[in-house]
Amino acid sequence: MNEIPGIRQIVRLEAVDSTQKIARKMAEQGAPEWTLVLAGRQTAGKGRMGRKWSSNAGGLYFSLLLRPKIAPKRLAELSLATADAVARVVNDTTGLKTSVKPPNDILAQASPSAPQAPGVFKKVCGILIEASGSATEVEWLVLGIGMNVNNKVPKSLKEAASLSELLGRELELEQLLRDIVAAFQRKYQAFLTASNGHIDKPAPAPPPEPTE
Repeated sequence: MNEIPGIRQIVRLEAVDSTQKIARKMAEQGAPEWTLVLAGRQTAGKGRMGRKWSSNAGGLYFSLLLRPKIAPKRLAELSLATADAVARVVNDTTGLKTSVKPPNDILAQASPSAPQAPGVFKKVCGILIEASGSATEVEWLVLGIGMNVNNKVPKSLKEAASLSELLGRELELEQLLRDIVAAFQRKYQAFLTASNGHIDKPAPAPPPEPTE
């Protein structure tokens, strides 16, 4: 399966420093909207505020180029809308309870039989939006998604886990990518046509972990 419905151009890379970096360069060079850059692993994955995103093989790492005519102030709303769409896909695909932790994290609760932290919410996905334009209108934006799926998450990242660790089995990456893109396309269209900027109520945040 190489083509993805709704995607005009897809760049598949075995390894790259950052899909965001590649997609931003393509945006500046005039690449069309709905260009998708996908990598099997990243050596310098990016998170918000310059943080690194561990991107070992087995995860889902991609950046999507869009050219919406929106005000920059709506980018935060788009990030939350995207997180909500992705969280619902994870829930539908795995059955795991998911939640959105603003501004851009997606958490999932380990199944009772999971080998790691059963019942505990762990970070499984992050979203990063980088944009260029004027003070009043976005020229282009690059939407990056990094998801821990079948990859090994460093033990030092105690708040994070992969979906396979929480679920107890591996997932099919290509189908998960297609499901996420389809769900995002529906959410994005609603986002663009919403006159009042309304989005669906995000998945609820997880309850606080008990203190000792």
